[in-house]
Amino acid sequence: MRTTYCLALAALTLSLSLTADSLPAEQRQSRPPISVPSEVAPPTWWRTIPMPDGRKFVTDGGLSIDAAIVKPASLPEQMPPESSAAIVRHLAAPHDRESPLSDLSTGVRPNTFTTPSGVVINGNYITLLRSTSVARQIRLRTKGKTDPIVIVVAGQPVGVMMPVQPPREG
Repeated sequence: MRTTYCLALAALTLSLSLTADSLPAEQRQSRPPISVPSEVAPPTWWRTIPMPDGRKFVTDGGLSIDAAIVKPASLPEQMPPESSAAIVRHLAAPHDRESPLSDLSTGVRPNTFTTPSGVVINGNYITLLRSTSVARQIRLRTKGKTDPIVIVVAGQPVGVMMPVQPPREG
């Protein structure tokens, strides 16, 4: 399951405009693992992403969210400003559905949740979102089962996360 989930996160990780070759060797080796549902634990923030509007997002590679929402104890090392371009695109991407956290159901896989349209989400991310002061205002914008999920508060996109890949059929 970890391999399948990691493949789903590849799009978001690549979209951060940060390839392994562009990082110094010590940073490539120090990158913590992306949160996976098979390991119940809060995300480990790896980098801070400066957004064009002045906000600062933190990321573990599978979830990128406004630091003002999750309030990390400290901000990790900052990425270059151009690293926000793909996140900005994801935040503005069209969506088909929008659901509050209260509409999620327990997923079939351990430590996962499912949206009404069948998008599977890492339970570690949902636990984090439910622990925030704005949890009741959070809505999740989804398109397809493998498209990035946009986190919205009061109509403003505040984060993006990758869904858990559905199991292969057949």
